[in-house]
Amino acid sequence: MIFDREEYEDREAFTRRALLLGVGQAALFGVVGARLYGLQIIDGKRYRLLAEDNRINLSPLAPVRGNLRDRFGAVVASAEHRLKVSVTPNQAGDLAQTLTRLARIVPIDGKLRKTILARARSRGYLPIEIVGDLDWETFAKLNLYALHLPGVRTEVGWVRTYPLAAAFGHVTGYVGVASRRDSNGDAVLRLPGFRIGKTGIEKTFDADLRGTAGTVYREVNASGRTVREIRRDRPRAGRELVLTIDAGLQAMALERLGEETGAAVVMDIQNGDVLAMASTPSFDPGLFADGIGSKAWRGLIGDKGQPLTNRSIAGQYPPGSTFKIVTASAAIDLADVDPKKTVYCPGWLRYGGQRFRCWKHSGHGRVNMRSAIKVSCDVYFYTVALEMGIDNLADMGRRFGFGEAFAFAGAKAGVMPTKGWKRSALGEPWYGGETVIAGIGQGYVLSTPLQLAVMTARTANGNWAVRPRFVRPPPGEAPPKFAPLDVSPAALAVVRAGLDAVVNERGGTAGRSKLKLEGVAMAGKTGTSQVRSSRGDNRKDMDKPRKERPHALFVAYAPVNTPRYAAAVVIEHGASGSRAAAPVVRDILTEALTRDILGQPVFGEGGPEQKHDREPENTVASAKPKGKA
Repeated sequence: MIFDREEYEDREAFTRRALLLGVGQAALFGVVGARLYGLQIIDGKRYRLLAEDNRINLSPLAPVRGNLRDRFGAVVASAEHRLKVSVTPNQAGDLAQTLTRLARIVPIDGKLRKTILARARSRGYLPIEIVGDLDWETFAKLNLYALHLPGVRTEVGWVRTYPLAAAFGHVTGYVGVASRRDSNGDAVLRLPGFRIGKTGIEKTFDADLRGTAGTVYREVNASGRTVREIRRDRPRAGRELVLTIDAGLQAMALERLGEETGAAVVMDIQNGDVLAMASTPSFDPGLFADGIGSKAWRGLIGDKGQPLTNRSIAGQYPPGSTFKIVTASAAIDLADVDPKKTVYCPGWLRYGGQRFRCWKHSGHGRVNMRSAIKVSCDVYFYTVALEMGIDNLADMGRRFGFGEAFAFAGAKAGVMPTKGWKRSALGEPWYGGETVIAGIGQGYVLSTPLQLAVMTARTANGNWAVRPRFVRPPPGEAPPKFAPLDVSPAALAVVRAGLDAVVNERGGTAGRSKLKLEGVAMAGKTGTSQVRSSRGDNRKDMDKPRKERPHALFVAYAPVNTPRYAAAVVIEHGASGSRAAAPVVRDILTEALTRDILGQPVFGEGGPEQKHDREPENTVASAKPKGKA
């Protein structure tokens, strides 16, 4: 066969071009294949997740806050359901248009609209509550038009309610919206309508009451409208707490304080249960449930009675003569003072060039420790305070609970001064005259009514350093364990005998406040704490303007021989512990004992003995004491 040379060369050129084109195509398909392999096989999981994020919306579900009940089951705080509507800006598409549509169903004025648009710029990923208390008809209408309202959500929420209102205002405290500092980046705390504890039990046990958030998974389209709900992980409600407070006793204590400004605390001396913790004036915590209005807020903070202050745990007062319980115990245990030794009281004590007066200006004559407690002789306690020194006095004060802030939100520690404390706090040395007045609970010594109740409970218990408890443990939990009190039985016997005499013997400072229960007696100690120096002021306390009158205090426990309850009352500017505070304690303890459906439990063999120091007095004078500062 004869081939044309030109035809041969054309065929060869075509073959080369076809080969090159095939190789190019193969290379191109190889690159595309490799890329597809990378996208689908190697990075497939990553891109599927990215696509899922665009398609699925996750929204947190707020848990219901746990209820609070009193020790007998009465509800004192609960969660009431409310119908709500909110909008999540970054799911709403054109937010302005969505708000315009929404305003045809629910009221959205210009101010609210501006607020929503402003918040959308900074926290567009969080829902913004529009109406928190919808009626059922509006709630149904919003759900009917849901497809036309992208980013808008209706839900069943809750609001905190307080059925007993002001009676429990300082016990329960109140809830409020979490601040940026509170939320610490937790989106659940920024949900519309979500509240956290701000004061009281609500704050102290907020972690228990708050519960755990849930999540709802929704499929949404490009415009943010919900296509379907995929899954719902339900939130877990907060824990219901049973308080140690007796609602009936709490209400009675508040009523008994009446118009006075002050506080009352009642404790079980065996397990530390706080049965009542009243502070006056009080307030209704329900005012804060949906956010307090500016007018109501101004009314509360402008009230001279300071109703938002829980005086039972945050009011700090000189304990006055109630502190003589500590001074007497320290004198016996830390300074080896013989309680039978007498001190002569002419009505004053001269020390360091100053004259320190006794409350009874004519003097008490010769008194020993027991009788000095009974008649509340200041000169006796000036004398023994100087013998032991301030640091020993402070040591014993801490054993009785002074200087300690107990576990309740907002509780103050008061002041139990020492030489080191003054040097550190004020940059000054300690002077002996300051020890003199510390011995009767004046000067730098400050305490709260709760601390006074703890001191009294520990005195009555005798064995253990009882601590206050505000929430009852679950059934079957072991009783609380306390540290030993570390005060000798001998010291406590003398102190208790003196406290018994204060109420139940003629001449005691609270002899007019005996319990009105057949066969039941209480033991206690009066106190009057100065709010300003009375040096050179010869007016009687009741003749002074109210704000210049001393505070009135009384602490007590009952029954005397088988102690069950301890109580402390402080009445600001009440002038006299025996006249103003003691009758209030008497009535509150009478109510507590009457309401005690469990009867009067007695101590076992290891319980406190009620010995009465009635031996004849020694006659050792101490007119010019010398001792430690």
